[in-house]
Amino acid sequence: MIFPKPTSYYEQGFKRSPALERATAPFRVRNALTGAGIVVFCVSVYAYSIMAVRQDDFSDIKLPSHMVGQKMDDNDTPKSA
Repeated sequence: MIFPKPTSYYEQGFKRSPALERATAPFRVRNALTGAGIVVFCVSVYAYSIMAVRQDDFSDIKLPSHMVGQKMDDNDTPKSA
């Protein structure tokens, strides 16, 4: 059997029954606020990470001696002179 047998909370075609709507109604606002909080947290961590990397100039990283003074093209490969 591909689909499980519908429970009493679902009608034909897996529609939500009024009983399921009543059972989940008290949790809608709390679930929406929790979801919004998770989204805000993820966006703020992403924004902080981008800002932290953007302000770093990577001057403390030593380049190999054969790459010092070479210019790079758009594909990060050394340009031939």
